[in-house]
Amino acid sequence: MKKKQMIGIFLIIIGCILGFEIWFQESKPVKEKDPVPQVQEIEEIHQEEVNYEEILNDLKSKYNNNEIVAILQIPGVLEEVVVQAADNDYYLHYDLYHNQNINGATFLDFRNDLRNSKKLLIYGHSDPEGLLPFVQITNYNNKTFMEEHNKIYLIDSLGKREYEVFSSYIETKDFDYVNLESFGGLTYLEHLQKLQQKSFVQKEVELTENTNILLLQTCSFDERVKNDIKYQIVIAKEIEG
Repeated sequence: MKKKQMIGIFLIIIGCILGFEIWFQESKPVKEKDPVPQVQEIEEIHQEEVNYEEILNDLKSKYNNNEIVAILQIPGVLEEVVVQAADNDYYLHYDLYHNQNINGATFLDFRNDLRNSKKLLIYGHSDPEGLLPFVQITNYNNKTFMEEHNKIYLIDSLGKREYEVFSSYIETKDFDYVNLESFGGLTYLEHLQKLQQKSFVQKEVELTENTNILLLQTCSFDERVKNDIKYQIVIAKEIEG
């Protein structure tokens, strides 16, 4: 398992490095992604119970892609279709239509069970120009932005889950955050507390051994952090309904 985790990390790092080089060596503009049907708009129109399974099935048909598993929604910030492959490499280089694309797609870690994993990891590309949607999560390093956009929603065929953001930081060397089973000798709770303490914006939330979290990762291009490899990490706690 440790070997698979390190391979996954290596592939993600390579993807970021390649993306970084492409952006600075080429002058081609970023091809914008197809707009995603806004779930929030659908919910506002249909005040009655929303059929999320139908929404996901419609997306699978639109993109001819059965690997679509969810929708990541941050109101007023972004709404991204989430896919999951058999590894963490494929969607670094391919879009929702399975076309080769340097922008890739937003994807769930291949090791995750969407409904049963206590810790969900979602990855997406960023760019130095700030044109890709996932670059918006870098704004969580700002206290005001975190306060104004503190809720994240994850929608799958079974429903909609709500998360509260409690940590945002840039990581350069400690990649234990991607581990799902062992945490460098720490308990799961101690691991969560460590992730909380790393945050640039301190936010008090109660964490327990039973806390489910959603972790978002993208490449960081923050010039204040002098490191070739650096990732923006945003972490949110699931709010039980």
